[in-house]
Amino acid sequence: MNVAAIHQRYLSGAASPLEETERALARLQVGSTIAAVTAERARAAARASAARYASGRPLGPLDGVVVAVKDLLDVKDYVTAAGSAVLARLRKPAAADAAAVQNLERAGAVIVAKTQLNELAFSGLGLNPHFGTPKNALNPEWVPGGSSSGSAVAVAAGLTPLAVGTDTGGSVRIPAACNGLVGFKPTNGRISTRGVTPLSPTLDTVGPLAHSVADAWELFLALAGAEPAALAPFAGRVRLLVPAGQLERSVPEVRRPVMEALERLAAAGFEVISEDVPELAEVYRLYRELGALAAHEALALYRGLLDEHGAEMDRRVVARILEVADRDPLDYRRLLAERARLLRQFWQRYAGFTALALPTLPVLPPRLAEVAASDEAFFQANGRVLAHTMLFNFYAGPAVSLPLAPGVGLMLAARPGADEALFSLSLRAEGLLKEKK
Repeated sequence: MNVAAIHQRYLSGAASPLEETERALARLQVGSTIAAVTAERARAAARASAARYASGRPLGPLDGVVVAVKDLLDVKDYVTAAGSAVLARLRKPAAADAAAVQNLERAGAVIVAKTQLNELAFSGLGLNPHFGTPKNALNPEWVPGGSSSGSAVAVAAGLTPLAVGTDTGGSVRIPAACNGLVGFKPTNGRISTRGVTPLSPTLDTVGPLAHSVADAWELFLALAGAEPAALAPFAGRVRLLVPAGQLERSVPEVRRPVMEALERLAAAGFEVISEDVPELAEVYRLYRELGALAAHEALALYRGLLDEHGAEMDRRVVARILEVADRDPLDYRRLLAERARLLRQFWQRYAGFTALALPTLPVLPPRLAEVAASDEAFFQANGRVLAHTMLFNFYAGPAVSLPLAPGVGLMLAARPGADEALFSLSLRAEGLLKEKK
């Protein structure tokens, strides 16, 4: 059920947060999807929620709703392993909740579990050699997508109605597309990352995974510490910019449903304009010349850990971080300066558009067996799945993935600060795309 239906059942007395929490806990088991079950905490939160409903004073739509949280966010009294067997051994239990987790508690959400991810959240595929790889809920032969693999699978497999992920280069939107979900990356800084194990402080964001835009909206508001508010479909003129190069280079199995979706939106009154967007290619060029921003910042954060424990860690994650180890230290500063320049130019140039629209992934989810067996296949596939999503971490604005077909998502991206407008646009687009042809 969606959040609104759960909330109404609680209000009517047809269901109880205690009952729903126990049902969820019965479904959860520590393994490749679930890193930890927070049963005692969940039951305490459910009892408090039930008391609020009994007194007629629930905190809002999310009160009593079960949520899973990526094991990159601190949850008090639990070790934040960040997908790493080394960190699981070295770290002590968190002394306090992450800011976003605190906000969830204030909204009345019941946190039942922490979910698995690939090590240090540094991959778009979702593989984890230490704790196992979550099974893609749509096709077990596909990768689940990363890095918020466990969060996406928990929702898509029906373990929880909502889950929290993080997105540094696509780590919410990629697993959303791979598992048929809505995944939202907010404007950089909109949701606090305090208490989140960092990968790239410049790019890291926290975002919701859900079955619908409306549910993602409720979780977004809670994570941001905002009051519940109604979400109305976008009412104004919509102009979508489709980057021609990104669409043309997507495989036919992806391009076809995305073009059909854009045609349906155009028939409903959206203005859809396709043209080259050279600033997107500039991001690829900068990363080739100066190294990836996430790799630079991850190296600065984890060089000592890699030096001491790198042999015990995922060799592919280690290799991606160390790609920039021999670069000129000035490359990082040049990269930041170039990003600042492009950020100003990009959103000024495309100010006349409501959003950009392109495939979330340019390919179908890669086959798990192939990328697990070959380093070459892994790195090629990882680069492909990140190719579109990482652009809007670089350009700092909100971006959402809407499910179109198995393994295929439509990504809408807007200027920084336009989170609410993008949610409203996404709600309208979701409704039009779900209408019977």
